[in-house]
Amino acid sequence: MLALPPRRDDLLSLLLARALGRLPRDEARALAEEVGYEYGRTLAQRMDPAERNRSLKAAVASVADALTAHGFAAHADQRNNQLRIVNNHCPFGDVAIEHPVICAVDRGMVKGMLGALYGDTSPELQASLPQGDTFCATTV
Repeated sequence: MLALPPRRDDLLSLLLARALGRLPRDEARALAEEVGYEYGRTLAQRMDPAERNRSLKAAVASVADALTAHGFAAHADQRNNQLRIVNNHCPFGDVAIEHPVICAVDRGMVKGMLGALYGDTSPELQASLPQGDTFCATTV
């Protein structure tokens, strides 16, 4: 039988969840979103400069592609004249189900990337696996 080493990202997700679990909920959410925001801005700065200053729709599509590259299996769509990013897979796995505050990392990443690619936006979580939905969706 082949023995595989434990995945480091699982371990880091568990550590993050436990650390955030020791903070008051609002502080944990703010910290998770801040880290996601900074990481999202860094990702956007590494993108081709042609990706910047485009339409909101194009920026949302670029963000979805970047999230997919980071394990979210994301795509952009539009419902009721509102753009959104739908994540069909969460790289945080069961840790996000057990500790939904981690969803703020995703929201922060979206906000950070959109801020760098398009300008300030106010992404909001519309649906999430921890809330019992079949996918996660962030509206822009």
